[in-house]
Amino acid sequence: MLPSLSFSLHTPILHHHHHPLLSSKRTQYSPFTLTSPLTHSFLRPPPLHPPPTTLSPAAKPDKSDEQKWVHEGLIIESLPNGMFRVRLDNQDMILGYISGKIRKNYVRILPGDRVRVEVSRYDSSKGRIVYRLRTSTPS
Repeated sequence: MLPSLSFSLHTPILHHHHHPLLSSKRTQYSPFTLTSPLTHSFLRPPPLHPPPTTLSPAAKPDKSDEQKWVHEGLIIESLPNGMFRVRLDNQDMILGYISGKIRKNYVRILPGDRVRVEVSRYDSSKGRIVYRLRTSTPS
């Protein structure tokens, strides 16, 4: 035998025309108006200054170009953790580290390779290796 149910199977159905916001009649004030004589506004006031124009991702200024000198050099020595001793074409010795794109694409850099290095203007003793130049000798 089934246990007795303690609630009624006939529950009242709420119709949407009883709800003031869902009724077919529109009221004079909506919750989206900025000021209402009956309630305080819950929206922020409009900004005093116009919002800055957003650029598309292709039109954004590239941060990697800022404050960098681009040099070419020769890998002299391989050091741990993706770092290399690089002799630039102007005979400066710097510490070069591999950029993320070279690391991601598993580009192998060995002593004797020519590379393109971005050197910071603030610390000219370190640079990011951004490109491995192709050798001119056919193999």
